[in-house]
Amino acid sequence: MTHDKPEPTPLRNGLAMPTEAADEAAAFLEKQLEAEAPNLDAATRRKLAGMGAAMAKREADEKSRATAPEPEANKVIQLDFWDSGKRAAPNALLRSALFPALHPTQKENRRFINEEKIFSVAGLEVFFKGEQFDQSDLDVYLELLNFARPYPLGTPVRFSAYALLKALNLNTGGKEHKRLHSVMLRLRGGTVEIKDHKKRYFGGLIEGGIRDDSSLNYEITINPKFAVLFGFGMWTTIDNAQRHALGRSATAKALHAYYSSHVAPSAHRYETLADIAGLTNSNKRQRRADIIKAHERIKAAGFLSGYDAQAETITADINHTPSQNRALIRQAAKKPAKGARKNQPTAIGDLLPNIPTR
Repeated sequence: MTHDKPEPTPLRNGLAMPTEAADEAAAFLEKQLEAEAPNLDAATRRKLAGMGAAMAKREADEKSRATAPEPEANKVIQLDFWDSGKRAAPNALLRSALFPALHPTQKENRRFINEEKIFSVAGLEVFFKGEQFDQSDLDVYLELLNFARPYPLGTPVRFSAYALLKALNLNTGGKEHKRLHSVMLRLRGGTVEIKDHKKRYFGGLIEGGIRDDSSLNYEITINPKFAVLFGFGMWTTIDNAQRHALGRSATAKALHAYYSSHVAPSAHRYETLADIAGLTNSNKRQRRADIIKAHERIKAAGFLSGYDAQAETITADINHTPSQNRALIRQAAKKPAKGARKNQPTAIGDLLPNIPTR
């Protein structure tokens, strides 16, 4: 007797607007711009029209995802939605102090936490029970999620310790293998309870696995229920090369991960960033200096174009990706120009409702 294997359900859904419609939208918007803004040169019109069409397509896609039904109970989930140069994690892991920036002495004397509420941004609730994590544990976990990406969650994922250490840019000697296994045990032993947008997950970050002591090959499993934290856009990609470039600066890694979950971060108080990074130094001046130094490292890695360090706050300026630039344009387009009459087109975004999206 044979059993039909459930087809994997990618967490993302199909696109709402086909490419042909997007091309038509761009052409339509270019004509609108030609009529509304005749002084614009052709190249600028074409560029703005392309950006506007892309924005409309993305909004249509987001609307489709928001109204799509949740996967059926007998379906499995596959995390197949980020590029090879990226790593990804739910926002709850990056907008909280679940993976704090521990210094070497703290790593040697990790706390055992008993259902303690972890600092997180507004809208999130994070509780933890187990041996304290740190940013090097997040390095490993991001790679494990990346290894699991081609497979339905719940499927055993097989890899060699050597491949994982190389992916982490670490040495492959006996010490590193031992340290890596300790991280695996810590990730398995820790229990997290995370509430994000009325969805609450509780369980381990990995379900456990097997290690072959002769080949040093691993087989691990990630709980499919964990996918709820990736739902409806509640996840973030992290540039892997930039994270590697930050080296052993745990504070820089924590803030880089946090800022990666933002398009345009506002000014942050140093105390808030210290809490997010899990910094425990009681010296306020030293904490401020450490945070500024971390921003300088993140800038050197190419993630920030700059930052503005004031007495009580610091504002980070992100080098935006094209998709983030489109989001910023969309945000700006929603703000009417001062003194503009109601319903009068004042920005490119005002023309978007007129774009055909068949």
